[in-house]
Amino acid sequence: MIKNIVPRRGGAAEGKVEALGRRPAVRPFDRGQELREVADSPLSIAVAGLRGKTCTGAMLAHILSVLESAPSWILGADLVGYGLRSRAEQGAGGPLILEASPSAVPEPAPDLCVFGGAGPGEPPPWIGQVATVIAPHREKARLEGLAEGFGLDNLVTYGPGPGATWTVDSRWSGSGCRIVARGPNREVLWADVPVPAHADNAMGALAAAMALGIAPMEAAGALESYQGVRRHLTIAGRTRSVTVIDSVARHHDSISADLAAARELAGGQGRVRVLAVADPPLAHTVTASAGRAAEQVVTLRPAGSSRGIDRIVGARRSHTGRAVREITDQARPGDVVVVLGTEPPVEHLAGEVLEGLGGAGPRAYRMAS
Repeated sequence: MIKNIVPRRGGAAEGKVEALGRRPAVRPFDRGQELREVADSPLSIAVAGLRGKTCTGAMLAHILSVLESAPSWILGADLVGYGLRSRAEQGAGGPLILEASPSAVPEPAPDLCVFGGAGPGEPPPWIGQVATVIAPHREKARLEGLAEGFGLDNLVTYGPGPGATWTVDSRWSGSGCRIVARGPNREVLWADVPVPAHADNAMGALAAAMALGIAPMEAAGALESYQGVRRHLTIAGRTRSVTVIDSVARHHDSISADLAAARELAGGQGRVRVLAVADPPLAHTVTASAGRAAEQVVTLRPAGSSRGIDRIVGARRSHTGRAVREITDQARPGDVVVVLGTEPPVEHLAGEVLEGLGGAGPRAYRMAS
């Protein structure tokens, strides 16, 4: 039962948590429409930070959906398994989850903020106006300094080492990692995350769920069925011990981060291989970002490009098949294939790689999305 946080705009939010494994009926709405229809949500949750907002928000949305808390959300991408246009959905009076801009002050101020960190910059200046903030323990000093004069009613932190509200230990488990966390009242939770790079996101979402009054292992159990955010470092599938990851990254830092995550997933046993749909500038960025992180980089021009050259070949059907074969012919057990890009035909490539490896093909991957 959601009970710990009293909303600023009305009565307490309530949500059933008895029936695991079912998600409530929700209807999609246009991201561009005014938020009047969801502004009446009794409780609002902002997800902020430099990187990982969409993933953290999606994990929390999934947890609350599985526990039948009827959330609404507006996120940066579709949730795998929730259908098309699932980046924005309206529940039935449950919490509203929004990605927050670091500069724009949410109006009204959210009841809870999950803050993933600001890197070398500063936390959002409005964060001191939020009653409950959940953040990595490494951000505690900066957040408390920023909140001086406002006062944080409740700062919940998580991370390794002493001093955090939730002390977290991440360890390898099978092909992913397991989060083991210990709380202030000797509570213990553990949760498996397929992509180790998402461990921080998962802990932020779990801590938010617990701040809403959900029992630790109940939240962790709901997270088990989370399938990812479409094309946000999402595992498209595994076949013949080769993992295929779908990524929308297109800037040096984000590409480097996703390739580092793929390398971590491959461990010392496999190699990282990249298949990217890229115009020449992006192809250069992909190659530069790959550095020593990738064994192989194959690039395709976006659909509609008129020329095919060298390692950058036109995205005609025959060229697409050739590029996929270049990857699948070289892939070995333990390897991780990363599909990068934002333009057609990238939306089909992860499925075609899986099909070329002898696993679930394009239709199966699109159906899962």
